[in-house]
Amino acid sequence: MSFYTALTGLNGSQADIAATSNNIANVATTGYKRSRAEFGDIFATSPLQNSSSSIGSGTILKGIKQQFTQGNIASSLNALDLAISGQGFFALKPSATSNQTVFTRNGAFSVNNDRFIVDSSGQFVLALPVSADGSVEGSTIDDAKALKLALESGEAKATENMQLAVNLNSSSQVFEDYDIASFRQDDPSTYTASTSITIFDNLGKPVIATVYFIKTQVASGDNNTHKYQTVFVVDGNVIEPALSEALDTSGEALYIDRFGQLVRESEVPKIAVKSISSPLYYLDDLNTPLPSSAASVTGTSVEGAFEEVGDTITIVTDPLKYNSTYDANTDNAKTFWGKDFLTVRVDDEGGDKAFTSVDVRPGTYTAETLASEVERAINNALGDDKKVSLDPVKDGSFSIKFNQINADDEVVALNAISVNLLTDTFVTSDIFTSGISNEATPNLSRDEFLAHAQLRINDALNRAAVSADEASGSASTLGVSTKLFARNIGSSISTIHNDTEVFDFEYYKNSSDPTNVDTTNALNKKHLLYSYYNASPELKVFDNKINVGANASGYTVVNDSSGLKVYLQGSDASALDKDDSTTWPTKVTLAGRFTDTSGTNNTSFGETKLDGREFTVSSVAEDTNGYKYLLLSTTDTDTVNITDTDIQVLHTEATDVEAFFEGGTNVFDGSTSHFGSNKIVLRETFKHSYKNTDVINESRGWKGGVTSEVTSSSAISTNNTIDVALDGGSATTVTLAIAAGLDNAGIAADMETDINAALTGTDAVTVEWTGTEYKIMSNTGTSSGSITLSNPGSGLASLNLMDNSNKSASSSWVGNDTSTLANATGKKFTVTTGTNDNMTVQVGSGTATEITIAAGTYTSNANLVTAINTALSNASIAATAIWTGSAYAFKDSGNVGNITISSVDASLDSHMKISANYGAGNSSGGAASTGYGGIFSNFKSSLSGGDLNSVGLHGTASTYAADSVGTITTDWVNEKKPPVKIAYDVENQKFTFEGDGSIIGPSQSSKFFSFSVFGPSTTTNNIGLKSSANAPTSLVGGGEKLSGEAVIFKGNNVSTNQAYGVTVSYNSNLNKFTINSATTGEKILADGAVGVTETTTASNIEIGRLAITAGTATASDSGIGGTNALFGLGTATAVASTASGTARGLASQPAVLNGKTSNEDLSKEFFLSGASQENVFLMNVDGVSSPVVVPEGTYTGATLASALQLRINQMESTTGKTVNGVKVAYDLTNNRLTFTTGTTGPKSQMFVSGAARLGLDDLDVASGSTPVIFDLPSSAAQIEGKNAFVNADTEIVTVAPDDMFDPNDATVKAYTRVFLKPGELTFDTKGGLVSPTQRVEYKGDFPADIETGKDALSIDLDLSFADSTQLASPFSVTSVSQDGQTVGRLDGLDIDASGLVRANYTNGDNVALGRLVISNFNNQNGLKQIGNATYVETSVSGTAIVGEAGADGFGTILSGSLERSNVDITEELVSLITAQRNFQANAKSIETNSTITQAIINIRS
Repeated sequence: MSFYTALTGLNGSQADIAATSNNIANVATTGYKRSRAEFGDIFATSPLQNSSSSIGSGTILKGIKQQFTQGNIASSLNALDLAISGQGFFALKPSATSNQTVFTRNGAFSVNNDRFIVDSSGQFVLALPVSADGSVEGSTIDDAKALKLALESGEAKATENMQLAVNLNSSSQVFEDYDIASFRQDDPSTYTASTSITIFDNLGKPVIATVYFIKTQVASGDNNTHKYQTVFVVDGNVIEPALSEALDTSGEALYIDRFGQLVRESEVPKIAVKSISSPLYYLDDLNTPLPSSAASVTGTSVEGAFEEVGDTITIVTDPLKYNSTYDANTDNAKTFWGKDFLTVRVDDEGGDKAFTSVDVRPGTYTAETLASEVERAINNALGDDKKVSLDPVKDGSFSIKFNQINADDEVVALNAISVNLLTDTFVTSDIFTSGISNEATPNLSRDEFLAHAQLRINDALNRAAVSADEASGSASTLGVSTKLFARNIGSSISTIHNDTEVFDFEYYKNSSDPTNVDTTNALNKKHLLYSYYNASPELKVFDNKINVGANASGYTVVNDSSGLKVYLQGSDASALDKDDSTTWPTKVTLAGRFTDTSGTNNTSFGETKLDGREFTVSSVAEDTNGYKYLLLSTTDTDTVNITDTDIQVLHTEATDVEAFFEGGTNVFDGSTSHFGSNKIVLRETFKHSYKNTDVINESRGWKGGVTSEVTSSSAISTNNTIDVALDGGSATTVTLAIAAGLDNAGIAADMETDINAALTGTDAVTVEWTGTEYKIMSNTGTSSGSITLSNPGSGLASLNLMDNSNKSASSSWVGNDTSTLANATGKKFTVTTGTNDNMTVQVGSGTATEITIAAGTYTSNANLVTAINTALSNASIAATAIWTGSAYAFKDSGNVGNITISSVDASLDSHMKISANYGAGNSSGGAASTGYGGIFSNFKSSLSGGDLNSVGLHGTASTYAADSVGTITTDWVNEKKPPVKIAYDVENQKFTFEGDGSIIGPSQSSKFFSFSVFGPSTTTNNIGLKSSANAPTSLVGGGEKLSGEAVIFKGNNVSTNQAYGVTVSYNSNLNKFTINSATTGEKILADGAVGVTETTTASNIEIGRLAITAGTATASDSGIGGTNALFGLGTATAVASTASGTARGLASQPAVLNGKTSNEDLSKEFFLSGASQENVFLMNVDGVSSPVVVPEGTYTGATLASALQLRINQMESTTGKTVNGVKVAYDLTNNRLTFTTGTTGPKSQMFVSGAARLGLDDLDVASGSTPVIFDLPSSAAQIEGKNAFVNADTEIVTVAPDDMFDPNDATVKAYTRVFLKPGELTFDTKGGLVSPTQRVEYKGDFPADIETGKDALSIDLDLSFADSTQLASPFSVTSVSQDGQTVGRLDGLDIDASGLVRANYTNGDNVALGRLVISNFNNQNGLKQIGNATYVETSVSGTAIVGEAGADGFGTILSGSLERSNVDITEELVSLITAQRNFQANAKSIETNSTITQAIINIRS
């Protein structure tokens, strides 16, 4: 048995060696799977046999098993070499008709002669059918088909669509002003880049298409796009692109309205017309937007006003200065009238509103600042501000209460001073013709109220100190008893007086003791100048005047190359030493009657360039003849010699008296408007304790008649008694012993001593020489004080105390003060026969008789008087001429009656000043006197023909009284610097009061500490004043102000018409002013433009001016009649019609600021606390900033909105710019507040900061807007200079089609198409393609060219540049495709990892043929190998499972690869050695068995 056992082992080893040898033999076989011999032992036993003692019978071959592990993958160059990476088998058919399917991993396939894909044995590779896109259309082996390749694919097809995506280098050169004519295909310098592609013409013939790119624009501030022009060339022929509509990003066509606004086709209003025919509009030509414009008016300023940058003009509104303006005299090119500066009507398309006349504030302006001021003035005049409405009960008065600190340092309240606002001032008397007290509820603008209130405060304070009748007052209590002064005011000047005047007057001043009245030597001569120089009235008071004198040639004024010389009357100028400049005045003013206009290049030199003008004194000199003159600085170059003698030189402006016109621009603190009464105010600046009535009472007494000047009197000792009655008492006979050698003042002193001695020795009277007469005054200082003289002795005749008569009326005629003559050069007076030798004298009711004075040169006034008396005697006139020392006078020498002097030759009168033209008149001498007339008295004209009435002062030329020439009061309030000032705090919307500490403050002896202001009612009144119980107190001085409560003005609207946001500008290059309407846009029908849902009215502005006469406008409903030359409105004569401009475009929009949605329900009541400042809102509207404070209290959203709106519209800047038209609303839906400006446009701004609980914290600034438009007429394209149009077929034509879209036709709601420029590419700043977004059609037909051999060419394709870019990288083609082709020949195969087989053809077709069948088995070892690495399924392997390569359980297919065998040669050699040893061992075992057997046999044998 052991032999047989060893024999089985030997057989097994032989089988193992055979399997290994087979593996080694198939190492290079593609797809081969190595085999392995598997063995089992043989063991045979019986049931009764003990197994532990049994021996096996050897081994037996159980089978050969395949090892289906992955073989190595090797690459190849054959696409049909396939390998499966992973599980699975290729499926094959042995023959086309076979039903058997075999499986292999040997992917070495090829194509047989019938174009089938087969393996090396010719078996057909199976694939599942697929659709064109490669989708599998079967899933089983039965669905699989043998895979066959077609030699050709497709039909010839013309290119219809081409796609080209490129990147254009952003740094490429720009071809400025590109012209297609400069392009050349063969010259790369004429284009930026190019690329080519093969396309197919309409016959399917391949041709080369080249696209050239030319960069024509780089993004800039004006246009933020980059542009390229493309040129499409096919086979050398340029193909022009078709016209393409502009599309939005979604591909929808874009339309434009008549303003060039883009809108999607679907969004064009259904009611509108979508016009097909139109002018040709390119989208790129709509790249210069214009803001919609406002209606405007432009005028050229008058020549000379603004010649150079920075030039200024002056605006005046004072009626007295009207004649100084261009409006009155066109020679005045630098001064203009600001009242009724222009009329305006804004945004009133139908002309229903009235014109509003606009005032401009006085001041000096450049053209630019004037434009700003006119803008402010117009907007304020058209604003929604309301007036101050005074309730006579609650607001008719208020009180000021001062608090003092007494000796115990206790604060003591003084009696309140009541300020009655229902008493007229010059402000209200112009407004209320029946008086303010007769108005039920007086309405005043804020400035009118402030001016009126300040005037009433001034008057109340004055009258509190000194009553109107001066009989009572609290000056001492108020601490102003030493601060009193006289104020004299005349009547309103109804007509501007157009001559310069000088009025002499007497001014009482006790400078040695301001606390008392002492009439002795207290009268001062002053000279009131009314200057009309430059037609601009001005007032000054001078201490001194000098009359002019003629030089040897008879000239009083000479202007030559050395300067302006004014010759002086020598005796008047004796104090001026030519060698001592300290005696010269630094400045002088000339005033006179200039009638002599002789001289080269001169017509009215004296009147226009000298009269009323101030000059600087260069020197005092004498000419070669010894005539003294002033040399004055001047730039005038006219050569002039003037002989006029009625000229005076005024110098040394008074420091104790001033004159001015009442009112002005400083009536109240912060005033910028002019308020004036046209009245002259003569006021002391010298302060004292005495009152005007004190001076009147102290100067009561007896006025003697005029008498002669005495330098050395003769003694009067006989017949020298006179009866004197004092204060209504009995007469006392007084002996007047006058010593010899006295002058007039000495005589007066002797008289005073004698009278007082006779009257009980008391200081009962004062006797004063006035310069023309003696005056005896009572010292009682009461209104009853009087003196009566009677029965003078004949020895007293020279004193003329009774005016040489006992008549109650004066018989003397007194001239004005004049010059003293002397026997020296320039001090003499010459009378020439027939020139200046006549005057007319009338005594009583007698005949007026002309007298003739002997010709000659008079060296003293007394000599001239002697000649006059000779003439009187020759004419048998009972009158005597005298020289008083300062004036000429005539006395009745026969007790006939009053004397009247008239018809005095002008030259004679200019020296004697004896006619009524110089204020001469009858004396009131020889009678009881009521006093000097007060602190100011004895007014007389110093120039011929001067009339006090002409400048609003009382009296007539013939009756200049010695009393006041107006209404005189004793005041202490300096109206230019009042002690209590009222103002308006624009930021906090409150009236304020300020006490001036330098006037009534702690520095005063009265120790004022503080003050309060309160209204008459128990509640806060309409001007914000609380009741006395609740009134706040403010310190006096230190700049502290007392504020009332915030006020809401509830009166009538300041303007009946409202419009907000008018703008005014100046163009310095054109010298033009432009006034723009408050809004923009024209009339547009509903749906007539993008975003216009309702018909809008046109922006409109009309500017004119009323006719102005002497500063007063003539009302006109048409707003015209006058000229505004400064703004160039109207002609030089009159404006015939209102000037108006036309608007364009769309309506501008306001700024709308929406608050945040509040966390609280604002529709319900809520409380705003003042302590936490919840009631404070910080606002900025159109650049005007201010906190707006609503009263602490309970509100709802709606009531808070209303309260805010009222206060916001009262906001104002410190420059006077007001806020108007703001709307505040509560948005119930969103539970928030909304703020909307009254103005519109980008300059309209709104900012609010308020409490977070109201949703008003951290808000951004909101701005208005002005829609942009495009000028379609100028944007339309042209072709060769002709207008281009698009017809209904989208063809470009040069003849306008019928029914064409007309952008100028506002009556049609039309929209039209917009197009892209042919061949143009547009990129944004990020490099992305903006347009065209659609395909562009290129179409061209070109005939064959026999000479060049070119075939005919026909192209019709659509080209897309989608996905093109312009980036900072070199030019490149990122994608290109086209859909044309010719018939394709098989050119190759593509097999992807999923087994999809595609055939490639020369025409570019890529045809999906099928997807290779991949199969797997549940038991691969059950497959039956049939050779050539091929298997068939068995019942053991199970049925083939079909799947897709790459799916779960299936490997992927690798094309161009083969799977090698999985035999490991090293391992196989080792196995072979092992098998060999096994074989040898088994052989040895047989050999041993044979040896043993032989030995046994031998033993047996």
